[in-house]
Amino acid sequence: MEAAILKQWSDGQHEEAVQALVDYLKKTPADIEAYVTLATFLTTLQDFEQAEVLLQKALTKFPDQPALSYALGTLYYQAESYQQAEAIFMELVKNSQSVDAQYMLAQTYHQMEQNPRALVFALTAQEQQPQELDTNILVGNILISLGDFDQAQSYLKKALKINAQNGEALFKYGLTQLVLDQPSATYFERAKKVAPDYFEKNKQQLMDIEGFMQAKDHQ
Repeated sequence: MEAAILKQWSDGQHEEAVQALVDYLKKTPADIEAYVTLATFLTTLQDFEQAEVLLQKALTKFPDQPALSYALGTLYYQAESYQQAEAIFMELVKNSQSVDAQYMLAQTYHQMEQNPRALVFALTAQEQQPQELDTNILVGNILISLGDFDQAQSYLKKALKINAQNGEALFKYGLTQLVLDQPSATYFERAKKVAPDYFEKNKQQLMDIEGFMQAKDHQ
């Protein structure tokens, strides 16, 4: 695939990059990577319908390409079609034991609020890639959803060792500190500084937990 197309995309010329990639695929219809990239472009632009059509056509031509299936599963996940995403990622896990598919299946179950199931696949992915930031954060998030703040803290601590400036890891570690009655303010301050948008989006969770803790103290 031509580097010029990727540069167009990175420079913000999104429509031009999409059109250039469409033209490229007309001339080079067997380039699997190009289908995945085009689907990623369309998904990023939230043109889920066109991305789905593209990937379904590609899978008809190349049915044994896990990269295309993974891209379709990711598309369904981004479009919040979690049951369709689950079916694809589960098939990939069965066939290839792909760590990426394990991670996305865990994410999908987490979004479906099937957290015990999510934890099984997240832990499997974390055991295979213990130094992967996102996987440690995901395990922490799932354990928080299950109310196991002590265990969640251990995985979030690993995440902070990998990247001490990750806003989500700082925020979620702060939550575990708060619930476990340990100093937490510093973590929230750092999270707000390095990831203000993330902090604003998630501060309701902090307020809910603070309210719960205050109510518990007054019992």
